[in-house]
Amino acid sequence: MKWEEARKIYPNKWILLEAIEAYSHDGYRIIDDLSVINIFNNGSEALKEYAEKHKKDKSREMYIYHTKNEELAIQERSWIGVRKNG
Repeated sequence: MKWEEARKIYPNKWILLEAIEAYSHDGYRIIDDLSVINIFNNGSEALKEYAEKHKKDKSREMYIYHTKNEELAIQERSWIGVRKNG
């Protein structure tokens, strides 16, 4: 699914999505194809489910984004420091 389609199907919602086809360009993740995992009215509910799913499988490229945004602009971040496992 494309972001434009998700916006039309789920207006004014928080979406937990998985990138199916994506690449990096100029510090952003460009998602050409996505899969909607779940839809929420509340961002904190979306974040809670993201955390649960991410804890089970860190290899999945998942994001939470609101459909009010015309473009899916996900800035890449470099993490520096110590990460606690689990």
